[in-house]
Amino acid sequence: MRKWLGRALAAVCCLCLLTGPAGAEDVQERIDALCDQYDAIGLSAAYVSGGQVRAVYASGWATVNDAPMTADTKVRIASVTKVLVGLAAHLTAEAGYIDLDAPIDDAIGFYLARCSQADVISPRSILTHTSSLKTALGPSGVYDAVHETLSDPDSFYPAVSGSLRNWDYNNYAFYVLGLAIEHASDQTLDQILNAGLLNALEADGSFWAGDLKRPELTATVYTQEHGIGLSFEEQVAVHSKGPAANGAVFAGNYHISARDLGKIAATLAADGVYAGERVLPTSVVEALEEIRFDRPVPDSRFYQAQPLRYQENMLGREALYYHTGSSYGELCFFSYDPARGDGVVVLSTGAERLNYHGIYGVCGEIAELLYALCPEEETP
Repeated sequence: MRKWLGRALAAVCCLCLLTGPAGAEDVQERIDALCDQYDAIGLSAAYVSGGQVRAVYASGWATVNDAPMTADTKVRIASVTKVLVGLAAHLTAEAGYIDLDAPIDDAIGFYLARCSQADVISPRSILTHTSSLKTALGPSGVYDAVHETLSDPDSFYPAVSGSLRNWDYNNYAFYVLGLAIEHASDQTLDQILNAGLLNALEADGSFWAGDLKRPELTATVYTQEHGIGLSFEEQVAVHSKGPAANGAVFAGNYHISARDLGKIAATLAADGVYAGERVLPTSVVEALEEIRFDRPVPDSRFYQAQPLRYQENMLGREALYYHTGSSYGELCFFSYDPARGDGVVVLSTGAERLNYHGIYGVCGEIAELLYALCPEEETP
């Protein structure tokens, strides 16, 4: 009864412009059924095409018995955060603050004690998860703690960064990259992204939930067991302390709504154009999408871009760019079809962590549903 009430309230806030074989009510019912099937506390989704958000959906609770999930609820998007760090990196490189292929030492402001002088740990090697940085280097992202950690040669593998042989998904490396971007530019990543894209989209997102324009819209994060993974209060208590203060937020702490994350997906799918206006240089989109390796990541089907992933024959489409996110109980998915110019994002908390064709179950099924309902004539 409580979950049903949450859905009923959320449905009032649902904007659906999708046309095609299924109407808005039918799609909402199918999304509600998937929310039940995966035992999610709450979820929201957006479908985008033609350079804009076409439909948004929500189901369940943002905070149980207090606030329904809506398409405007701010959700912690876990590792989808890395797409935003990638955007900031490419915008900063475009502005000349960093060189993506140079040693990251100058940008971050200290020497990295790599095992070999031949090893160039560059921003690009971090974006592609191919740097020689070890993955388990401790939770602290405070600048001085990172400096101390990276002054120890034991923090590095004896490898040459940039080779696909080194691929190892690395959260800590994104602490390092975020700090380097902020140190080199003397700006926070929020400032870079807001000026470079979000202000033009009239979107509200932040690595620090307390700095959102509407922090009161932040969702509680529920675990798969339906306990509290991150409370509303502890999320909105986090504020930026200025450039290069703490990099721990850059691995997975971005907060944004499905509607506003959909605007970003729509922009990338349309090569930098949103609602008919150019809001992002084509070169930045191309940099995010660029694949420099001629084969997939070892033991997987996807190709590594910067930091997007690219996979063929996925969710009923010939190919998608995408990124997933999972932490504390969030299961999130960001995707778009570069050929047809449409995309789907799904944000959830509390859902069972099941696999659906290599994607978190509830995210994969909802994305496949919305991609299947895309009318051919709506794509550019």
